[in-house]
Amino acid sequence: MSRRVDTANRTVLALLGLLLLGGAAVGLAASFGAFGDPPPVLPESARRFEDQQPWFWWAVAGACLLIALLALRWLLAQLHTDRVSRLDLTRDDREGRTVVHAGALTDAVEEEAQSLRGVVGASARLVEDRARKLTVAVELADYADVAEVRRVLEDRVVAHARQAVDDPDLPVDIELRPGRRAGSRGLR
Repeated sequence: MSRRVDTANRTVLALLGLLLLGGAAVGLAASFGAFGDPPPVLPESARRFEDQQPWFWWAVAGACLLIALLALRWLLAQLHTDRVSRLDLTRDDREGRTVVHAGALTDAVEEEAQSLRGVVGASARLVEDRARKLTVAVELADYADVAEVRRVLEDRVVAHARQAVDDPDLPVDIELRPGRRAGSRGLR
């Protein structure tokens, strides 16, 4: 999910939670008689309202439909991610079309990063929020030389990824996770 969707989710869910908490507190207080002797849950005029107004159930149906459409829109927003599935490297259609699958690029980056001495795991993903960006997370063994791994990642792995997509300015975020788990890899 994108940052914008995450922020909207947190805001809406926090407001909804506060509204429900307030309603529950008022209902609980009313049930204990905090507002005096409680009248019947619905007065007589409210209990007969829907019988006297033929449009009432149509309004209820419209409100339920609106809520269902808003819920559907929210669910569809959850499915939207900022991951890129294909990179179109075509500069001129007359010379042909070049498309690279993002999975091929990220798999190659992961494989090359995992082949480094001291690396026990790596994951990469290509995202596009405002601009395309490659993120690489590398798990290091306890014995790994962090500075050396970082240098090789920047000099070799990132350079190869930038060359593969023909973008020398491709932004790359590298996250190093030192000593997360030990492994037998990287003893080259």
